[in-house]
Amino acid sequence: MGTKDIIGGGIFIALGLFIFILTFQFPSLEGGQPGPSLFPRILAVLFIFFAGIVLLRGWRTRVETLRSAPEEDFEVPRNYFSPVFVLILIAVYMALSNWLGFFLTSTLILFLMMIKLGVPYLRSVVISILLTLFVNFMFYKILRVPLPMGFLGW
Repeated sequence: MGTKDIIGGGIFIALGLFIFILTFQFPSLEGGQPGPSLFPRILAVLFIFFAGIVLLRGWRTRVETLRSAPEEDFEVPRNYFSPVFVLILIAVYMALSNWLGFFLTSTLILFLMMIKLGVPYLRSVVISILLTLFVNFMFYKILRVPLPMGFLGW
């Protein structure tokens, strides 16, 4: 896993840097108000930070693997469905969010992701609702980003 983590971490660090550099083209607001570049910059910094952690862990794993002789030779089962599942859920969100609205679509998507990860049903429901409310508060109330209302109007 070390080499794959190093490559993946490097790719996401480069992507974070690319996103951060692109945000300098966004317009700025007068009076020191945070503009449209704030959220992408935060995401870019998080990309770089977490990719750096993945890269360092991969590097450490690679060094430890090279230092020690392999005791067991076993194959790690590959899981191709999880990344595809996330991409499908993103497509479903894009297709349904204008019709169902932000609250229902986000709660449903988060719930399905947590069920896929093996989180118990009650905990999945509670966390999905609370996280959706938190994201709504951050984007709609604080950053004033319009979110899809859906056919229910909320």
